[in-house]
Amino acid sequence: MKKNVIFTENGLKIGKKEYPLYSGSVHYWRMEPEHWSRVLDGVKNMGFSIVETYIPWRIHEPVRGEFDFGEKNPRNDLEKFLYLCEEKGLYVIVRPGPHINAEMTLFGYPDWLLEREEIQAKSPEGTPVVYPYVTKQFPVPSYASPEFYEETRHYFGALGPILRRHCYPDGGIVLIQADNETCNFFRDHPYVLDYSAASAELFHQMLEEKYEQIQRLNQAYGTSYENFSQVVLPSCYQEGEERLEPYFDWTEYKEYQIRDSLKRMLTILEELKLPIPVFHNCAYQEYTPISVYLDEQLPGLDVAGMDAYPDPGDTSMLKERIRYLSGSSRLPFVPEFGSGSWFDRGLLLSPGEELFGYLYAFANGMKAVNFYMLADRNRWTGCPLRNDGSMRPAWFFMFRSLMNMLKKEEIYRFQRKPSILIVKNYDMGRLKALLSLRDRNTFSSNCFIKGTDIPEKLFHPEKMPDKMVDTHAHYGKENWILKVMDALDACHQEYDITDSLADLSVLKKYDLIFASSYDWMQPEVWKKYVNFAALPGKNMVVGPVYPISDRAGNPLKNMDGEGRIRLLKDPGDLRKFCEKEKIVLPEREYECSDPVVELAVHERQDTGDQILFLVNPSEQERTADIFFSGHRKIRALPEETGMLFEKQRCVRMQPWEIILWKIEQEGKDYA
Repeated sequence: MKKNVIFTENGLKIGKKEYPLYSGSVHYWRMEPEHWSRVLDGVKNMGFSIVETYIPWRIHEPVRGEFDFGEKNPRNDLEKFLYLCEEKGLYVIVRPGPHINAEMTLFGYPDWLLEREEIQAKSPEGTPVVYPYVTKQFPVPSYASPEFYEETRHYFGALGPILRRHCYPDGGIVLIQADNETCNFFRDHPYVLDYSAASAELFHQMLEEKYEQIQRLNQAYGTSYENFSQVVLPSCYQEGEERLEPYFDWTEYKEYQIRDSLKRMLTILEELKLPIPVFHNCAYQEYTPISVYLDEQLPGLDVAGMDAYPDPGDTSMLKERIRYLSGSSRLPFVPEFGSGSWFDRGLLLSPGEELFGYLYAFANGMKAVNFYMLADRNRWTGCPLRNDGSMRPAWFFMFRSLMNMLKKEEIYRFQRKPSILIVKNYDMGRLKALLSLRDRNTFSSNCFIKGTDIPEKLFHPEKMPDKMVDTHAHYGKENWILKVMDALDACHQEYDITDSLADLSVLKKYDLIFASSYDWMQPEVWKKYVNFAALPGKNMVVGPVYPISDRAGNPLKNMDGEGRIRLLKDPGDLRKFCEKEKIVLPEREYECSDPVVELAVHERQDTGDQILFLVNPSEQERTADIFFSGHRKIRALPEETGMLFEKQRCVRMQPWEIILWKIEQEGKDYA
């Protein structure tokens, strides 16, 4: 189907015009209809032209087959809300679920749906997996249940006509989301769920696709199964077991199941025949069972983004997450960037703290964002607008100033183009995940309920397999990778991040790659690295060791990368290593005298203008000299006039401050 809206590398092309993708969340069903107009006026007055809303199944079909789109409860009049957005010239992003979370009871699912046993996900013991949400516990649905998708298709069938009437160009809807945070309801460890009959059948289907013949599986497993349906679902790692392929397969199945769920949701959306792009939001994982890169390979899914709810000064999370999106996604998009706070967080960020996080994300490569939320509602507060449309001045004017600057300076047209890529080892995350015995994640509720005090070491085997395992406690992090990041940061080098699932076309965008490597690696990954290292002008660095076998223990054959692929055992002294190996780190056009102050350069291709983000991520005031060649006409945003500087400019920065400089092409002088 021809789409009248498409994603671009900068944002959205709606009709023939490109727009930045800056939006904010407003939940129509959580406020009185008489307040909708005032709230939307406030959204426009802050400078937004796109509004986002969930469409919760729970309130629109509270009883099976009985729909309410405003006939009973005026708050549920979705179409009236869409018409009002269109009257005010606002585009709309819709997120119909079926899962919405939104701090809503049962995460937006109807009671009658989750009461059906054949829809429920099961534990290894065959009992329903219950999510202990603070407002009401509920059994989570299985992503493999056919009945679950039948009911979803039924609900979307009722919703479809409304959405079709309001899709651009006939209406204001320009984007739709496929499901929401599809990550097993934060139960992302491999042995928590799903052991339902439907999930077992899907697991066996994956095995058959992978091995094709049962003899091949038996050879890998050391078993004597007669067919795939006999394969036992692992419920935990058997301590001391050296043959790991059954556990690797189960861990990979958790990834397969999530992508299969997204494929089914994309099929249901495709049946609605909506001429708009589809996106998805990953909650927070850049590790198994989630992959932004593989999600975007699904037919019909245009962009996969990742949410961000930073605490004050949480620069490490934001830097890693945004740079991972920059290196892995078609468009670095944060579909939920916290504005205000949920009811039991115990923390409300000040306008200055929120602004720091937003600008820091832009500095690290964020191109598109939805601010969640712009208006208060039940179980959420601290937004720039209250749910009656009245403003909270400090937050309101912070957003208005931010949006004015972003749009006036067309920040979305500037690109950050690092030539260094860090590649995390996705298989190491799988290994650390499969080695868990029993997950305490079962006993807690993510961030909503405080977890138990049971020591974490009780959930890991005492006897490890004879295989190199990274020692970082979190299976989404690797010590060698963290050291490389620290070393590059100390050199003021910019870089993107991806993982070993990315193909060669992604790697070829960069000149220098640092990839984590252990004594084992899958042949297709090592071959990819060897092929990259053979390209002219490319440098490939791995560490802490060269691989010698695949993960099953078979030697890597005919893939000798030594000599072309450099080994970096300890990233501590990166400059010394680069000098020894004759690797030239990229020259920086701008140098900073202060190692604490971060500097990011974004350039606009059509004009050559630049935006410099200067970041003080510390609690102390900093004074730094910024060095450059020749002259620069520098304008501190959002000031209106620029000044000419030669070779350097001194800047004094307050704690947790970000300063933006606009450097215009006419002032550049490289003589």
